[in-house]
Amino acid sequence: MKRNDFNSVKAYRIYAKYIEQVKETIARLDKDDMQDIMSEIDSHIYESFISNKKILSEEERMETVIRHLGNPESYLRPILAEKQLKYAINKYNLWGILKGFAALLLTGGQYVTITILYLLILSGGILTIAKIFYPDKTGLFIEDGNFVGLGYLSGINAETIELLGYWLIPISVVSCVIFYFFITFILKKIVTIKTKLNLRNRGI
Repeated sequence: MKRNDFNSVKAYRIYAKYIEQVKETIARLDKDDMQDIMSEIDSHIYESFISNKKILSEEERMETVIRHLGNPESYLRPILAEKQLKYAINKYNLWGILKGFAALLLTGGQYVTITILYLLILSGGILTIAKIFYPDKTGLFIEDGNFVGLGYLSGINAETIELLGYWLIPISVVSCVIFYFFITFILKKIVTIKTKLNLRNRGI
């Protein structure tokens, strides 16, 4: 919306102040995403503003629209988290992906299963490092034909056998890489679809 869309200066100031809040909230996004979100919100405000003819005062009408939308940070938080997660996914940035998941979990506990899978991949990397520094206590252990544990074991009996030896390192590395790229590819598709649905369902 522009200044000449309003007859009331005060109504325009209410609108402009709200738009500035939106801009501050999404400032971390890239220009294209910022423009998309700003356009959707501006369009939603305009349509709501001109359709509410029951309220004659432009000031009251704009205040009603803004009150209905609410605090930009509250309804944009999940969208921001998903956008930031998408950036990290595109760069295959594991730390950024985990931070994005943390933000999403705070907004409603989504992606729990995939977060656990990423943490398992991270634990595979830790297992590889542990095998280098603690080879006798790290690996796949059995005792009397029964599974004892996989990972680092501080207390090992004389009868306990470690099956993989240093083969654990290449197996862990290859498995982590394969699962990382596979899960990230799937996640990229999920985030793209879910972001579109969030925007559509919120009407912005």
